[in-house]
Amino acid sequence: MSDRAQLLHLVDRARRGTILPAELDALADGITALDQALADADAAADHSDRTCEAVTRADRAEGAIERVRALANRIEAGAPWTANHRDLANRIRATLDQPQQPTT
Repeated sequence: MSDRAQLLHLVDRARRGTILPAELDALADGITALDQALADADAAADHSDRTCEAVTRADRAEGAIERVRALANRIEAGAPWTANHRDLANRIRATLDQPQQPTT
């Protein structure tokens, strides 16, 4: 009999009031094991969610770096607005704040 089947059998015996003390201990151990397995699954799901969020943040950061590099290339090429430092600073900030372009 599988662990699951054994636990269901013990639950059935407990419901009918025919469970023996040793079986009650086995049922308690099974419930504890299931609780731990559920906690482990929850932790794994949480880890996966955090990993996805970290990858998304890294993708955004890499996109911002590429946009700023492109802006630096335009500055180096002599874009006319580079003489105005305030305008240049605002363009850099705006470039960093641009939404992430979808990747294909």
